[in-house]
Amino acid sequence: MKRTDASFTGVHGTKIVYDVWTPDGEVTGLLVLSHGLGEHAGRYVEVISRLGELGLVVYALDHRGHGRSGGKRLELKSWTDFLVDLHELFRIARAAHPDTKSFLLGHSMGGAIALSYALDYQAELDGLMLSGPAVVLSDDTPKILIPIGKILGRIAPGVPVQSLDSATISRDPAVVAAYDADPLVHHGKIPAGLASGLVGAMESFPVRLSTLTLPVLLQHGTEDKLADVSGSHMIAEKAGSTDLTIEIYDGLYHEIFNEPERGRVLDDLIAWLRPRLT
Repeated sequence: MKRTDASFTGVHGTKIVYDVWTPDGEVTGLLVLSHGLGEHAGRYVEVISRLGELGLVVYALDHRGHGRSGGKRLELKSWTDFLVDLHELFRIARAAHPDTKSFLLGHSMGGAIALSYALDYQAELDGLMLSGPAVVLSDDTPKILIPIGKILGRIAPGVPVQSLDSATISRDPAVVAAYDADPLVHHGKIPAGLASGLVGAMESFPVRLSTLTLPVLLQHGTEDKLADVSGSHMIAEKAGSTDLTIEIYDGLYHEIFNEPERGRVLDDLIAWLRPRLT
């Protein structure tokens, strides 16, 4: 696949950088990739390479405040800012590749962004794929922290409130070491504004999921400590789609595309996509 990079001006004048990965042969469809919290699109080269086998052209942005894109690190004014950026990327992609099917793949927080987007724009999508989506609060989250976090998100959105343990992303030590050494990955705490926005999105999903009717693939590891697997089960239970597949991988950590069993996970992704491209 051939990679080129470009950018557009997002909400509040923020520069949003994205990559376009074009397959060597005929383009069979387009896919937009939404990465997880604190990381960037460059960590998905292996995933994108496999998608290219199907002839998909892949558009992968660095979310605002992440990677090569502008904005203070992980700063977020409104959850809808992510959705507006994603919508602009789809507009750019469809202008370059009209009359092709459109798919959306999201991981972790990017899965929550993708789900929010699909609930707003599913008529424009042909399929939604979620990897370890962060769509529910874990059971061990103290309930008192939720209203406090929302208040902080409004009055002091830059206050750091929580950190992520990199050891929980993968059982592959090389993946963890590369993550820890990656200068484009944010290694500090999550600011209150972003945390509050994510919680607000999570709270909206249970009442909205019945309206989700497009084809959905859910993939999740049972030992995911960063995005509880119960979130994928919740989507499977409440979504209105009659074309919904859920794949649960026993023992896998959060980044199922970066686990030792990644080959099987990616095979499942490709197998789900192939018949839906025709």
